[in-house]
Amino acid sequence: MAKPATDKRTSPRRMPTQARSRARVADILKAAGVLLGEVGYDGLSTNLIAERADVPVGSIYQFFEGKDDIVAALVEQFQERILKLVGEQLDAASAMRDHRAFIARLVDGIAGIQAEASAFVCVFSGSQSHARFDGLARDLRRTLTGHLDRVFAEAFPRLPKDDRGRMLAAWSDITGAMIANLDRSKPGERGKVLEELKTVLAAYLDAKLAASTA
Repeated sequence: MAKPATDKRTSPRRMPTQARSRARVADILKAAGVLLGEVGYDGLSTNLIAERADVPVGSIYQFFEGKDDIVAALVEQFQERILKLVGEQLDAASAMRDHRAFIARLVDGIAGIQAEASAFVCVFSGSQSHARFDGLARDLRRTLTGHLDRVFAEAFPRLPKDDRGRMLAAWSDITGAMIANLDRSKPGERGKVLEELKTVLAAYLDAKLAASTA
C-alpha cells in the first residue's frame, strides 16, 4: 500500500498488542477523525483529541508522537478504504465495458467513505493551507489517481499518457471540490451533487476518448 511521502512512519509509535490498547488507539483515531472534520487541521490538538476520546493526554503519546502522527494514521486508514474500493469494483475490464457505470461506482464509493468519516472531506480536499497536511492530502489523492492511471492505460490504450495524466489531475481537483460540498449541501441535495459529479467526470472522459480516436 502506498505510504504518505511526508511521513515514512504512519503506524503508532508503540504497536498495541492487548485488546484494551488496540481499543484505545481506535478511540483516539475515531475522536481525531471527528474533530478534524469539525475544527480542521489547524484547530486540532492532542488535548482536544484526548478530551473527545475520554483518555488521558499522556495515553496519546504512548502511541503517537503528536497530532501529525495521528493524522497520518487517519490518512493510512483512508488509503486502505480507497484501495479496497478500487480493488473490488474498479478494474480495466469494467471501465472498457461501461465507463459511465465505472464512474458511477467510483463516485458512489468515495461518497460512501465520506458519509462514514467526516474527516475524509477535510483530508481529501487538502484545503488547510498547511504544507505537511496538504502533503498528506496529495498522497491520499495519488492513491486513487495512481490506480485509475493504471486502469485507464489498460482500458483505453489509445488515450495518450499525458492526456490521461492531465485528465486525472482535473478529476482529482473537481472531485475534491464537489465532495467538500456534500457536508454543506441542503437536505435532498446530496444525491443531486453526486449525479452532477458523475456527469462532469463522464463528459471529461468522453471528450478525451473522442479526441484520441479522431
